[in-house]
Amino acid sequence: MSNELKAAVLDVDGTLYPGALGIELLRVLMAEGACDPSRAEGVFDVLRQYKQGVIDFPTMATRAYPLYAQALEGVRCDTVDGLARKVWEAERGKLFGFVRPLVGLLREAGYWSMLISGSPQEMVQRVADELGIPQARGALFTRGEGLYTGGVDLSSGALGEKSRIFDAVTRGQAVRLERCFALGDSITDAALFERLGLPLVFEPEPALRELAQQRGWAVATREDVLERTRMLLAALPPVASPLPRG
Repeated sequence: MSNELKAAVLDVDGTLYPGALGIELLRVLMAEGACDPSRAEGVFDVLRQYKQGVIDFPTMATRAYPLYAQALEGVRCDTVDGLARKVWEAERGKLFGFVRPLVGLLREAGYWSMLISGSPQEMVQRVADELGIPQARGALFTRGEGLYTGGVDLSSGALGEKSRIFDAVTRGQAVRLERCFALGDSITDAALFERLGLPLVFEPEPALRELAQQRGWAVATREDVLERTRMLLAALPPVASPLPRG
């Protein structure tokens, strides 16, 4: 039996869930009066610029994280943790219908799944707990003495970060990159798609769609993602058994 790790990396925002959980959390923080509304509005302004085509996705991600951190500055960590649970209870029913069957399919195929997404860890962890996924990595905002300090420890949705997070999570493991699976919808997933052997591009934003066409990566929709995943897994050559000694 092989001890090599087969990893499956799943994005959350726009892939498993039709939206951005971090934005839903920020809306609730504003509604509850738990954060600085003027600072929080800066995050929404950056998102508007992206949707209007004024800035590209990597620029949006780079600008949004410091603004999000500033909105959280001085807020109690347990307040955010509690509101994250409240948001998830309201949003959990919006997961795409394929999500649970996909997680089960990957588990049955021997994959060790992880979530890596751009929303805050406080939200990404809720999704992982819901789906029974052992590893979750989202954005980390600096904490100190029970409060957010206004700093950013990890911008998980910034360009190139997902690949570095993958390396950190799997460090010390015997990983066969050519047998690893990744599912995501934005250009920030591209660094993983370049490295892992089974990339599946999900309803991509324009920059990723163009790159997928250039690279020949498989593309899926919410209607056929399970079928596309099965096809990718079925195309893998069997793992060669070691030759008997003697």
